[in-house]
Amino acid sequence: WGGAGRGVRMANVTYDLLWRETMRDLLDMLELDPPTDEDEEEAFQHFSYLYIKYVQIFKNLEDCYDQHVHPQKRLDVKEVLEAVIGRMLEIKQYLTNLSGLKFINFDDILVDLKLIPETLELPVPRYFVDERQKDLALREKLVQTLIAARDADKEPDAEAEKEGMSIDDAIRIIQVNERGRQGNQRARFMKEIRKQEDLEKKMRDVGQPETDPDSAAVVIQKLFRGFKTMKQARQMREEELVFIGMKEPEPKPREIDPMHRQGEIRSRRKIVQAQNKDEYEEALVNIRRKIYDDEGVDMREQMMDKIRQWFVAFREQNESFPDYPEEDVGGSVFIFDPPPVLEEEVDEDEGGKKDAKKDDKKKDDKKKGADEEEDEGANELPPSEFVLAMQSCTEKFCQVWQDRDESQNFAQKYDAELIREALRPGVRDEIRIKEVDAVMREELENLKLAVEKGKKKGKKKGKKKGKKGKKGKKGKK
Repeated sequence: WGGAGRGVRMANVTYDLLWRETMRDLLDMLELDPPTDEDEEEAFQHFSYLYIKYVQIFKNLEDCYDQHVHPQKRLDVKEVLEAVIGRMLEIKQYLTNLSGLKFINFDDILVDLKLIPETLELPVPRYFVDERQKDLALREKLVQTLIAARDADKEPDAEAEKEGMSIDDAIRIIQVNERGRQGNQRARFMKEIRKQEDLEKKMRDVGQPETDPDSAAVVIQKLFRGFKTMKQARQMREEELVFIGMKEPEPKPREIDPMHRQGEIRSRRKIVQAQNKDEYEEALVNIRRKIYDDEGVDMREQMMDKIRQWFVAFREQNESFPDYPEEDVGGSVFIFDPPPVLEEEVDEDEGGKKDAKKDDKKKDDKKKGADEEEDEGANELPPSEFVLAMQSCTEKFCQVWQDRDESQNFAQKYDAELIREALRPGVRDEIRIKEVDAVMREELENLKLAVEKGKKKGKKKGKKKGKKGKKGKKGKK
């Protein structure tokens, strides 16, 4: 178990380095994608180069996702892997439309890049099967059930049973074949005996000559060398056939077979993957509860203070309290994440005439530009969402994983700090929606009622003062 543990740690380092190198290659590719070539031939060559590079990146990322055991790394690797697959298929479709052929020849580019044709072979991602084991098992069970139901509904065909061979006929055929086999074997045996008798008779007629030891040794050496040479030639021919792929190699013992050993290592890593994933999912629940218990009070107070500040600022500007946003609109979310402020538009009265003239000119320019774009941009590749997704993934990799110190995380367990950073916004939104909005909506209503009562009291006091002033004037008179 100690050796297996060291092997797992070495594999962790190996695939971590492969992931980092692949992400660096992806950053280089994003600088070239999309290309700015206007000529169709140059664009075709450029996209062909991008396609080959994306295929290599896809294979490396697929290996990383299959062998990584760190649950959070696997999530990030899968995200960028799916983006690369989408971009790769997008480029392939564009090349097909550009060339008009379903099968594109990349031989020239492979020669320039000094790559072999096997580089373009696209394996089916293994996680397509690994992550759908339950669905596949249920589907297989359903198919077996349907087949059994179909066979049960069938009635036995009486005519087919009649056409079958009887037991007596089968025994007769077996007897005939066995007698023929025994006869052939006896004939070969008698032929060998007769041949041996003829040889002995010749030896008796001629006489047994005395054998020279030197000549006998030469004969033995000649036969042995011939046998040895033929054996070596046969072995070399077999090795050549295996090398050129015309014959499968002989199976090695399971103990030393590298493919068998690779399968065992992969199965062990899959077990570790499942264990780490279960621990990660359990930690999501526990850490979320802990964040709510430890930091929920501070989050609640900060949000309530921010909303109260918004109440005061709105009242200072508009001399009245605002209406609290409804839950359908998002509640108080715009207070914490206000929408971007749009620039003020030019007054229509001042710039109306100028805009009208400009619009006429723009219409003419658009008509001319549309004709040019139809000719030039017929095969132009539209902006890709996959490129944006890959850019987002690479930025996340640079911010989170590139300089992260994992010297103490030999087992590649989950990172609790990353979980906290990911869960805090969700916990904050939950507290805001379920607790803060309800409390602050009620507090706002109370403030409005208090202001209205204050205004009414002020009006009543004003009326009373007015009446007392009138009485005083009458008494003086």
